[in-house]
Amino acid sequence: MLRALRLLLVTFFPTLRSRLRDGPARPTWSFLFEWTIRFLRRDWDETAEWTLLQQRENVARRPYPAPSLKKVVVRDEVIAGVPVRRFVPPAPGAARVVFFHGGSYISGSTRHSHAELAAHLAAASGLELLAVEYRLAPEHPWPAQLEDARAVVEALDGPLFFAGDSAGGHLAVKTAQASARKPVGLLLLSPWVDFEMPGVSFTLNDRFDFGDRAVLARQASGVAGATPLRELKLEASADLPDTFVSVGGAEIPRDDILAFVERLRAAKVPVTLHVADDLPHNGTLFEAYHPQARAAFEAAVAFLRRARPAPGRH
Repeated sequence: MLRALRLLLVTFFPTLRSRLRDGPARPTWSFLFEWTIRFLRRDWDETAEWTLLQQRENVARRPYPAPSLKKVVVRDEVIAGVPVRRFVPPAPGAARVVFFHGGSYISGSTRHSHAELAAHLAAASGLELLAVEYRLAPEHPWPAQLEDARAVVEALDGPLFFAGDSAGGHLAVKTAQASARKPVGLLLLSPWVDFEMPGVSFTLNDRFDFGDRAVLARQASGVAGATPLRELKLEASADLPDTFVSVGGAEIPRDDILAFVERLRAAKVPVTLHVADDLPHNGTLFEAYHPQARAAFEAAVAFLRRARPAPGRH
């Protein structure tokens, strides 16, 4: 907590000076939003040389408001040997959402960093959400995460959406392609689609985002283990279902995500693309701080509502 307070203080005045001198970094960024992004980037930069385990612990220690937890019932259980968290809204619909959290496969959990996103998706969509607490790298390199995801989805019945943010979006697609259990839809929020990260936007958007390519490359190597990075790239396949993709115009992996969308379209996969011009990576996590983030979240919820099967039709 003391470190977080220090970071807030040391990023407040540079944000103020920058805005007084040059105006907002992006046209729609409020002071609070720009301060938040600068805080996260300072935290990222200060922890760049930490071990992957230390980076995970740092993510877990951050304060995370989660007002939507009051709107759902949360239960912890184990499915097929894998820990999951159920987020159950009042009168849930026929389908369920299997959710994979982000965090570069080395950190994150719906117990802290992704509790609000999971709870809010469940409450807003009216669908029960099952969050898979898959094993993390570097202790468990790829494909441990895919093994956990497949074990859970293949133990479930009824219509399922697969959803995820960042690395979780990557896992949602890989699970859909590798599992005998096929989803009725894919919800991908700023998915990590290419672990070699060739997109020019990693350079163009570096000053607007809260992460950078160098640290992500370290994390990617820790995740991949003995697996070549090129084998983790997401490729499109015609058997994928209706897919929603959200991307921020100011995020560093923007170009890689848009290239994946084009591959999906070339494979004749129905795709809904939502671009939020001024958002950094994983913009839906900032729903409380920016109107474009709220719009991105609402578009994701609208996809779930539109694509979900009606009771008795599965």
